[in-house]
Amino acid sequence: MTRPCRRDASDERGVVAVLTALIAVVLLMTASLVIDLGLARDVRGQAQNAADASALAAGNVLYDAHGDAQLAVAIAAAQDYAAKNFDVPAAAWGGCKDPGHLTYAPASQCISFDDPDRPSRVRVRVPQRTVKTALAGLMGVSEMKIGAIATSTLDPGVVFKCSLCVLGEGTHTLGNGDATVTASSVHFNGSVSTGPNGIVEAIGDGNEITVENTATGNYDPPAEHVATKMGDPLGAMVLPTPAGTARTNPCTDGPGVYGSRSFGNNETCVLSPGLYVLTGTWDMGNNTVFRGTGVTLYVVCGTPTAPRFCATTGEAGGQFDASNGNELSLTAGALGFSDLAIVYDRHNTSPVHVQGNGQTNIYGSIYALSSTLYANGNSGNGVTSGSIVVNDLYMNGQLSHLKVTNGLDREWRRPPSGLHLSG
Repeated sequence: MTRPCRRDASDERGVVAVLTALIAVVLLMTASLVIDLGLARDVRGQAQNAADASALAAGNVLYDAHGDAQLAVAIAAAQDYAAKNFDVPAAAWGGCKDPGHLTYAPASQCISFDDPDRPSRVRVRVPQRTVKTALAGLMGVSEMKIGAIATSTLDPGVVFKCSLCVLGEGTHTLGNGDATVTASSVHFNGSVSTGPNGIVEAIGDGNEITVENTATGNYDPPAEHVATKMGDPLGAMVLPTPAGTARTNPCTDGPGVYGSRSFGNNETCVLSPGLYVLTGTWDMGNNTVFRGTGVTLYVVCGTPTAPRFCATTGEAGGQFDASNGNELSLTAGALGFSDLAIVYDRHNTSPVHVQGNGQTNIYGSIYALSSTLYANGNSGNGVTSGSIVVNDLYMNGQLSHLKVTNGLDREWRRPPSGLHLSG
C-alpha cells in the first residue's frame, strides 16, 4: 500500500518568509508614499496660502490715494508676502515662468496684470519649490516640484479730472460756440451736442474729453464714453452759512450782503476785496465795466437781512447776470473760498450769465452745481488758472467762445473696492 508523500514543514516556512518579505516591501513603499505625499500636501498648502496672500496684498496696494495704478508697488507687495509666507527669495522671480500669465507682466511672468493702465486683476504664480522625498526615492521619485497660483480681482473704481465739468444729467446743447481748455480736461455727464460750427477742445498731451452717454458734433480729441457719471468734485468743501451786513451799493459799500442791483449803462464798478453775498439779481447795463480783485461772489437765497442756504430740493435764488456789460474782470480771493470767484449755493437753480458782447476775464473758478452757465452772443469769456463746475452749459453765436487757460483740474473719484480672490 502506497502512502501519500508528506511536505516538509521547512518548505512551508520558506514560502511564508518570502511572502512576508514581499508584503513588507509593499508596506514600506506604501508608507513612503503616504509620508512623502503628506509632506508634499503640507508644502503645497503653504504655497497656496502664500500665493493667496501675495495676490491679495498686491491688489490691496494696486491704486494710490489719487486712483493711479501703482504696478511696481503691487509687485513689491506680492514678493514681500511670498518671502514671508513661503521663503521665496527675490532672485527666484527673475526666471519664473507662468504660461497662463495675464496680458501685462512688466517684471516677471509670475506676477501679471490684465491691463497696464487700469488693471482689475492680479495673478501671482509662486515660484516652484523642490521638495526632496524621504522614502519615495526607493521607487525612483527623488524630488517633487511644488508651486501655486492665485488671482485677485477688484473694481478699480474711476477717476475723473476736468477743468470744464458739466455735471447735470440729460442732454447739454452747446450751440455754435467754442469751448476750449488748455492743460486740462473736459467732462460731461449725460449727453452733449455741438452745433455745426461749434467745437469742444482739450489742448495738451494726455488731456481728454469724457462723456457719460453720447456726444454728437465736434470734439478734439474725440469724446470718450465712460460708464460712470462724475460726482461733485467740490463736494467735500463746506460752504459757509450766508451771513454779513446788509448793504445797498457794492461799488462803494464794500463786502456785505446784497439784494438786487442793476448797474447802469456805461457805469464802472470796482469792488473792494472781500466776500459779496448776493440774494437778488445783479445785472449789467450796456457797456457796464465790472471789476474786482481779491473778491468772491457768493450767490444764495433769502434777503439781504436774512440770507440763507437754498432749499435742498432746488430753489431759484440770487443771480449774477453780466450778459449786457462790456467788461467783467474778477480775481478770486475772499477768505475761506479758495480759488472760487463766483460760487452759487449748491441748490441755487438760477442761471449764471457771463458776457454777451464784451470780454470776461475771471482769475479763479466758477462753481454753480445746480445752475446753467450761459455764454452767448459774440463774447470772449476766459477763466484763467481755475475751473468751471456747472449743471449745464449753453453757448451760441459765431464768435462766442469759452476758454479755460491753464485749467485747474478738479478731481472726483470712486475708490477701488471689492477685492477678492477669483479663479
